[in-house]
Amino acid sequence: MLTTGFKLWFGFFVAVVFAAVFAGYTSGATETGPLSLGWKGGVGNHVSYTILVFAAGVLALFGLVAVAFRDADAEAQAEVLGLDEAPAAQHEVGSSLWPVFGALGVGTLGVGLVVHPAVFVIGLCIVAAVAVEWTMTNWSEKVSGDPAANAEARENLMRPIEIPILGTIGVGVLVLAVSRILLASSVTGAVWVATVVGIVIFGLAVLVSQRPDLPRVAVRGILFVGCVAVLVLGIVTAVSGEREFHHKGGGAHQDDAHAEADH
Repeated sequence: MLTTGFKLWFGFFVAVVFAAVFAGYTSGATETGPLSLGWKGGVGNHVSYTILVFAAGVLALFGLVAVAFRDADAEAQAEVLGLDEAPAAQHEVGSSLWPVFGALGVGTLGVGLVVHPAVFVIGLCIVAAVAVEWTMTNWSEKVSGDPAANAEARENLMRPIEIPILGTIGVGVLVLAVSRILLASSVTGAVWVATVVGIVIFGLAVLVSQRPDLPRVAVRGILFVGCVAVLVLGIVTAVSGEREFHHKGGGAHQDDAHAEADH
């Protein structure tokens, strides 16, 4: 009997095989080349065809592994191992948001191919980060049958890496957003904006320091609202553009340079 996992991977395998054949015929292949893996004729674009054929082979391997291990069915494992009772199944885990962030990264990659290379690089960074985080989350969920111990194992391994990286990225994004706000304001307005922002940050710091019993959720909420407000203002001012900069005292030097060039 074919398992659910095998049907899933086999479906992907068939789709990628059709994609490889289609890519071959649309890139100058002969009649039988894509169907015979290049044995009876050309396959068109070798790079795209080879990548798709290799991907199809990997998907087929996943399907064979799934059906061989019966989708990790506990009773099937007990039968193979010769046990009277099925081994303890993995503890049930909750839903994950990493597929959502992964889809966001893939979408950013697609937008970057059309809009700007910088957006494409951001998409690559998102996909790489999601791949690492998702892998470590999957690993931690299988450390033991205790969810608390699994979460602690992940925290001990990833927090020393996540906190410095996220802190650096967060500070950089906030500095960039504040700079966009100041550049979009007038000279006097930029001074007032910087003054007000500094007073607000200092006031919130004093408030938190005077209330050591303040719930951590409240502190996180204040920081979250403040960061979102700065980011929104930074995006709005970046779209509106910078103010006009007038260079003083440059006219006389430019006139002298033109006069020397004429002579």
